[in-house]
Amino acid sequence: MAKKTTLKTATLGYRAVGSSGDYTKVMGVLKGLTLTQDTPDATEIEAEFYDTPFDISYDGNPPVMSFSLVNFDLAELPALFGGTYDSATDTYDAAPNAHTSEWEWKLEFQKGNKAFIINKGVTLGVIGKEADGALAFNVTVTGLTHNDGENDRVYQIAGGTEVTFTAVSTSSAGYNAKNPKTEGWYETDGANYRLTWDTEVVTDKTYYTKS
Repeated sequence: MAKKTTLKTATLGYRAVGSSGDYTKVMGVLKGLTLTQDTPDATEIEAEFYDTPFDISYDGNPPVMSFSLVNFDLAELPALFGGTYDSATDTYDAAPNAHTSEWEWKLEFQKGNKAFIINKGVTLGVIGKEADGALAFNVTVTGLTHNDGENDRVYQIAGGTEVTFTAVSTSSAGYNAKNPKTEGWYETDGANYRLTWDTEVVTDKTYYTKS
């Protein structure tokens, strides 16, 4: 695959953690969007008879996305920050206590790789006023580890390359004697594809190749 420089934010959206539905686009204007991750915390494991550490243990730190949301739609605020919205009066009542929510966030780009995805982001919004006078929610999304039933995930980068999955023909030569795992076949749950762990062909199960 070709190397890509990824830049120019296009859209930002969120959806339920682990879901496969559409992302709800953040309707307001994003200002000062940053994406950071601290270097891992290192703990030296001392050896009894040596002056140098026997080993070093590393603990990863989460990715953190921050931005200011201005010119926002009041109706979208409760899902992100708690509280309630009254459509009859077009009024947002904030949550009485600090409120966090967990969402899968997708940041799409105009150039290079297609998107950056935080699989499980704890979302916190704090009201404030920008230097230019605009009322804003200062939003922080902190990535946590999400287990999808097979793997632990923190974030993903989607390259945008078109991928096609084709069902393996059950009538192909030697099909029933093949090892799906070593063949590099995929299976699907109806929403996502993953490499299969099956070492023998399972009857009535459809396998796929990726191209």
